[in-house]
Amino acid sequence: MSIFLSLGRQRLKAALAYRGDLAASALSNVLIVCTGLVFLVALMDKVPRMGDWSRAQMVFTWGFAECAIGVLYLLFGGLFVANHRYILGGELDRTLLRPANPLGQLLAENLGIDDVSVILVGLAVMGWAAPGIEGVESWRWLLLPFFLLSATFTLGGLLIGFVSVGLRLHHRGTAVGLVSHLAIFNRYPIDLFGPPLRWLLTFALPLAFAGFYPASFFLGGDRFLVYAVATPAVALTTLSLGYAAWHHGLRSWSSTGT
Repeated sequence: MSIFLSLGRQRLKAALAYRGDLAASALSNVLIVCTGLVFLVALMDKVPRMGDWSRAQMVFTWGFAECAIGVLYLLFGGLFVANHRYILGGELDRTLLRPANPLGQLLAENLGIDDVSVILVGLAVMGWAAPGIEGVESWRWLLLPFFLLSATFTLGGLLIGFVSVGLRLHHRGTAVGLVSHLAIFNRYPIDLFGPPLRWLLTFALPLAFAGFYPASFFLGGDRFLVYAVATPAVALTTLSLGYAAWHHGLRSWSSTGT
């Protein structure tokens, strides 16, 4: 743990050494995120309800999913460079020589410090939308951090599993980017999509558990309560399977020779 904390501190020091670059990157992330929010708000101004969902519920779901994505990039940002830098570039060999978990080192070395701004935007959006949601018991809000982390770990587990494939195939990580792009669907209520896509996002690639399902716990009503309550279990299962795949891939890893 001390090694991971040291690596995390070094990553923070490196980011703060170039404060202008850090600020520019954080601002760029905010602008990109707010583009989607502006589109959604403008759409809901023209269409007050989308299916069974009000503007406040739609905006809250968007903010929840965006906040979870921000936490993902903060904690699991290293997965997006793992295939290119560590597996193909040979940096994985360096982590294997240290007396600490290689995956933990990879993540600690690549903390997405600039993505804290995305988390703050997501929290602000949820705070803005929450007063417009009716029928939510006050005690549920105490579980918001728990459900946010569950959503993050669900997506993190999926990405670890796809990264681990690169330990055998030595690919550049295209599948990781594909999953992150598909995660855009977790920003919207799942019943807005057709049955095939709903099945895909629930059972094949459980991306709905990284956004809408846990967010539905705070939208009032219990229509998706079973899926919302199952989110922590899905997160634990996905993370465990992803880590098992990573360990299995390491056993067959052959160095690049760098």
